[in-house]
Parts: sequence; C-alpha cells; structure tokens
Amino acid sequence: MNFLEMISAHVRWKQRLLTYIQEKSEPLDPAVICRDDQCRLGKWIYGEGKAYTAAKHFEKVRSAHAAFHKHAAAVVTFVNRGDRDMATEVLNGEYARVSNNLKRDIIALAQEVGASLDGAE
Repeated sequence: MNFLEMISAHVRWKQRLLTYIQEKSEPLDPAVICRDDQCRLGKWIYGEGKAYTAAKHFEKVRSAHAAFHKHAAAVVTFVNRGDRDMATEVLNGEYARVSNNLKRDIIALAQEVGASLDGAE
C-alpha cells in the first residue's frame, strides 16, 4: 500500500471541490462522493486492509475516511442547491478538519504497522 499516494489523492480533493464551488468543473454527484468504499483507500480499507483491524490507528483511518467522504459530499450538495457560501464554509470548516485528521491518521497507521509511506519494502 502506498500510503503517501492515498494522502495525495485525498489532498487533491480540496482543489477539486474548490473548483466545483467556483463553477469551473464537471458536475459531481454527492451520492457517489459519499461512498467511502469506492476510492483506492476505501477499497483497501474494506479489502486487504482488514488485515490491520487490530492496529490502533486502523479504525481511526476508517472513521476519518468515512467522515472525509461525508463532508466532501456535503460540499457538493450545497453547490448543487446553489448555496456556494455554505459549501465554502463546510470546505474550510468540517471538511478541512476531517481531511487533516485523515492525513494524520494514515501516517500514524503506516508508522504503527511498520510500513513506509510510499509502499517500499
């Protein structure tokens, strides 16, 4: 597992959501975005990552990842309703908080299980 790549993929979402708020991107579907089992990290969490369920930080990653997708979907929902101010508030508030938690928890899990961040042996 390349934990650094998973962090980077989720960091890129902030720019994608900001672009969406500014009406400069393709339509996004909150029903898809709220699914925490569809991206590479989610597939890992619900797949081979289950081997790490005993790790103290695994549940923190799973929980933070689910919250990340929930708040990303909320941003999109507000934009789709025409409430860009509230979308921006969520993006800079709860979304930013859970995104930072997710990054921190991924790093902590990698350290806990003795994995390098880039997946190298």
